[in-house]
Amino acid sequence: MNVLAYFPSKLSTSISKVLDNEKDELLEEIRLRAGKQVILKFSNKDVLLNEILTVEEVSRILQALCENSIYSYQNQICNGFITISRWS
Repeated sequence: MNVLAYFPSKLSTSISKVLDNEKDELLEEIRLRAGKQVILKFSNKDVLLNEILTVEEVSRILQALCENSIYSYQNQICNGFITISRWS
């Protein structure tokens, strides 16, 4: 499944546009924080999006990424991230 399907459509569209423009760059991380700009971390640069998520949006994304089993991702979450093995 495409990881962008977990995000609100406006954010998904913004990320897709950046990815289209950065085809030669490797996206390593998508950083989401409530009340802050979304950051796309590429191998050699960061791109800040004009998207700012609410607490509710971040919570919904987290629930979806964890397949409604946040407990199973508890160790990763305590370390500040969730690893998605492979996405297209």
